Amino acid sequence: MNRTGKFIVLAALAIVLYSAWTVYQGAQGFNPPAIEDVKKRMQVDFAAKNMTVTEISMLRRSPRELAGFVKLKAQGSDEIQQKACTATMAKDNVTTSWSCQ
Repeated sequence: MNRTGKFIVLAALAIVLYSAWTVYQGAQGFNPPAIEDVKKRMQVDFAAKNMTVTEISMLRRSPRELAGFVKLKAQGSDEIQQKACTATMAKDNVTTSWSCQ
């Protein structure tokens, strides 16, 4: 194999390795089931405070951080409030916390 062929093979190998690393990094942190778990915990917590959740949207800002909002109504009210929310995941990929303001 000549130099050009070796270069092409090495370049292809580098691209494959980079792609695999990128996919691996994307799998770390919040995955769809973890995001749904956070949203469910948010809904349960607001229900315990007599608030009706009408919508929750949480999107991945980084592998271990979510950002979004919750729309809710107080009991006996038709007024919808919107609060900005964030969630973080600890390095153990298990422990999560969230807050809305």
